[in-house]
Amino acid sequence: MAGTMPQPDGTTPDAAPPRGALGGPGSGAPPPQDRRSRGWWWLLVVAVVVAVVLLVVRPWASAAPVPEPSTGSTATDATPTPSPTVSVVPPADQAVFDAATLGSLFVTDVDLETDVPAARDGIERTDTGEMVWGLPEGSSVDPASCTPAVTVVAQPPAAYGGRIWANDAMTFVQQVAVLPDPASARQAFAQLVTTVDACPTYSQVNPGVDGATWTADAAIEGQGVYPSIVQPVVHAAEGDEVPAYRGHLLVGNTIVTWTASALAGGDTQDALDTLGDPESLDTMVQHRAQEAVLALG
Repeated sequence: MAGTMPQPDGTTPDAAPPRGALGGPGSGAPPPQDRRSRGWWWLLVVAVVVAVVLLVVRPWASAAPVPEPSTGSTATDATPTPSPTVSVVPPADQAVFDAATLGSLFVTDVDLETDVPAARDGIERTDTGEMVWGLPEGSSVDPASCTPAVTVVAQPPAAYGGRIWANDAMTFVQQVAVLPDPASARQAFAQLVTTVDACPTYSQVNPGVDGATWTADAAIEGQGVYPSIVQPVVHAAEGDEVPAYRGHLLVGNTIVTWTASALAGGDTQDALDTLGDPESLDTMVQHRAQEAVLALG
């Protein structure tokens, strides 16, 4: 047609694209401008979704810090383990015994057979259960100031008990003196310790007996729960010498006294060795005292 010059590509400026052609009316595709608008809309939707995901996941947020063990600690520090069961030792400062309960302070045959070498083959009680406190009638101690070293307390106790065990190798004598209260027992025990320290040698004069003398070494302070002392002693009577360990223990309102004597003869130290050592003997009596205090409730 006139006035219409074909363009180099064979189209004319005013010619509409053929129906059905790409981008033309009836092609089903939006024009280029609509396509660009819809593309931005999808980009916006994608951006919003990504933003929501990022807000939920928050990859930039670091994990909760894990506490680092301090210097010298181990991995097990984070999980405490229960403490082992510890035997509770009962206090005895205010423990009060009487005639009915003092018997619980005496050691047993099993204690002796377990803890004393000379008793391992068996030992038996030989007393009649009627031991009495004090010196026999007509007896005295020389010097008189050393009397508590034999009688334990200077005045008759509120209650008293004694037992004797023996076999061919040893004897074990135990006494319990009950004082009116723990305070008076502490005072009597202090006096006893002072007397023992001041009397390395003392004698008991008995009618019809050819002398009875104790020669003692310095007392050893016990390391147990309850105050105690132990000393090596040699008892000489009727020409025989018997080495022994003698101990005293303060438990509440009582003073527990024990003497382990070795009958093996021969060298003094060899004979004492059959009894064990003074610490093990003290420990045996200490353990029995702990059980007795527990039994008081």
